[in-house]
Amino acid sequence: MDEKINLKKFLRIIRKRILTIIITVLCVFLLTSIISIYFIKPTYEATENILIGKLMKEEGAYSDTQELSMLLASTIDFIKSPVVLNSVQKELNIKNDELEKKIVVQNNRNSQIVNVVVRDNDIESTKELAHTVALTSVNKMKGLFGVQDIKLLSDTDGEPSVKKVGSVPLNIAIGIVVGIFLGVGLSMLREYWDDSIKDIEEIEDILCLPVLGEINLRNKRVNSRNKRKTNQQAKILNAKNGGQISV
Repeated sequence: MDEKINLKKFLRIIRKRILTIIITVLCVFLLTSIISIYFIKPTYEATENILIGKLMKEEGAYSDTQELSMLLASTIDFIKSPVVLNSVQKELNIKNDELEKKIVVQNNRNSQIVNVVVRDNDIESTKELAHTVALTSVNKMKGLFGVQDIKLLSDTDGEPSVKKVGSVPLNIAIGIVVGIFLGVGLSMLREYWDDSIKDIEEIEDILCLPVLGEINLRNKRVNSRNKRKTNQQAKILNAKNGGQISV
């Protein structure tokens, strides 16, 4: 019963404060649209794949799964090591701090493929950075450690796959949802701080008694004001006519 009463009260507050919710949603919508269109740069994600070992099982080749797991773990750690990052930094002239933040290394469970994921705001720079990091890692693994069963996988055109992350409509949709929740929160806050009584239902909820009638004091004040104004006009007219009123 209490839950039903609280739900009815909540809906009544929403109905009463609907203007606050609409204004809040519109403000958040406009703000999100302006920021998404004019301030947020598009983000692109390029992925380059590195194959560790051979997918075809051969006699005597990585018969021990622990050996292959160690090679996978070593490659993942090596990709973001200073040896690779410094080499890529010199080749592409990128700051080391920015370079490390842009690179993410992924590996699915029981998979021999390591994914080098790079995010940046320029599509060509993103593709170039992903390919350079993956290629440098493969070459360093072969040259420094003598690992031969490691291969760089690319698309048929020799470039890593690229996709756009996020979009303006998605940001606007998220902004509208946030605006709705924010509007409801502001409505509840206004209702909490507003102690005035505006309708009969609030009186009945507070007193737990039915309201038998109401008096419109506004009309009473208007009639009283009009009556005083008429009396003042009559006094002025009476004074002008020397106390005589002609009909």
